[in-house]
Amino acid sequence: MSPQECSLNLHNAKIYFTRIVACGAPLDDAYRGIETVLHATVGHEPASEFPQLTEELNALIQLVTLPLMEAASKWITRELVQMGMTATSALVTGSLSDPLRFDRRCYASLLRCDLAAAVCRQEIARRGDPLVRAIGIQLAWSASDQNEHPLQ
Repeated sequence: MSPQECSLNLHNAKIYFTRIVACGAPLDDAYRGIETVLHATVGHEPASEFPQLTEELNALIQLVTLPLMEAASKWITRELVQMGMTATSALVTGSLSDPLRFDRRCYASLLRCDLAAAVCRQEIARRGDPLVRAIGIQLAWSASDQNEHPLQ
């Protein structure tokens, strides 16, 4: 990844985290923000390449951690949100030689995965779980058609 692509990813992460502050969709925006940070930090040390942007992004990550904990509390433990966001921040501000860099990537990735699952669960719940309802209705009709209704 070129330095320009790294910078673009960091700017995009800043946009996603800023949207959380502005009452966006915290789970989806945090997922996208973490994802872009993970892309930006592969083989790059943003703090030395883009110090001003890194400082702004780090401040945003710290600012959105608590609101994200609250928004995700139904699906993700507060501890994982805290660890994942701290790890994401450290990826932005840390060096490539950090011996815990891989572990930080793992925790940021875990949070990203859990956020993706939470976004899906939230959307399924918002829609009233239509797949489960459709299957239940289909099973009920199937049992009725075969005269295997348990009350008969």
